[in-house]
Amino acid sequence: MQRNEGLLSFIDWLTDPPSGGRAQMWIVGAGLASLTMIYAFSCVITQRATVPRGRFRGMGGMHQGLFTEIVGTAALQFGILLMFISLFMHFQWFWGNHPRLSTFYEIGKYASLFGFVATALYFAYTSMGPLL
Repeated sequence: MQRNEGLLSFIDWLTDPPSGGRAQMWIVGAGLASLTMIYAFSCVITQRATVPRGRFRGMGGMHQGLFTEIVGTAALQFGILLMFISLFMHFQWFWGNHPRLSTFYEIGKYASLFGFVATALYFAYTSMGPLL
C-alpha cells in the first residue's frame, strides 16, 4: 500500500497548481526546463543520448558503469520525450506561477503530457515491433 500511496501523492503533486512563487518560477520553470530542453535538442540533432543504466535482476556483473549511450532512432525518441518533459515543467512551474499566464497553464501542461504519453507509446511499439 505504501508504494501506491507514494505514486498517488506524486501524481497529485504534479496536478496541483504550483505554489512556489517567483523562485520556483525562475529556477524550475525557466532554468531547469531550459537545461532539459537543451539536452533534448542535443539528443535529437546528434541522435546520441547518455542515460543512466538500470539494474535488472539476473544481470549482475554483465554491465558495468553508471551510464550507457543510446544511438539512432532510440536517442531521437528519447530526445522528444525530454522535450515534452521540459515543456511540462515550463508550463507547470513558469506559466503556473506567472500572474498573467496562470489562467492558461493547464492547456499547455496537459498538451505536453499528451505528447509525452503518445511518444512513449510509439517508442514502446517500435521497440517491441520485432517481438510481436
